[in-house]
Amino acid sequence: MIDEMVARLNAQVAGLNGRAEGVLALMDLLRSNRLPENATAMVYPAGFRGLAPADATGVFSQALAESYGVVLVVSSRDKVGRKALEKIDPHLRSVMSALAGWAPVGATGVFQVSSGRPLSFKEGRLMFELVFSINTNLRVHP
Repeated sequence: MIDEMVARLNAQVAGLNGRAEGVLALMDLLRSNRLPENATAMVYPAGFRGLAPADATGVFSQALAESYGVVLVVSSRDKVGRKALEKIDPHLRSVMSALAGWAPVGATGVFQVSSGRPLSFKEGRLMFELVFSINTNLRVHP
């Protein structure tokens, strides 16, 4: 799912200029303690939540809400981050428009926006997290 989300962001969000990447890029950034100069998006799995199971004979079926995070990093050289907030808003809107209501081929649900929050403002860069969820099904034949 992450690869499909990255491809969608790179194709749909012009302001990223192809700088959407998967979870490994985020891990590398955190490990090296360096932040990108240009608007960048990193997609990672953010967990899942089990919903009520369905009654069925011979099959266990349960809906799951799978969550995926998108961390946006936008550069701004003001010390308090006001310009960063102004700069990030169009990127947030574009990312939400690209993913909300969309699903990769073969998915049973569509993505919806779950939450969003600023993570940090460091070295002139604002990191903002958007979380999206998509409903899937777990089917087990005990």
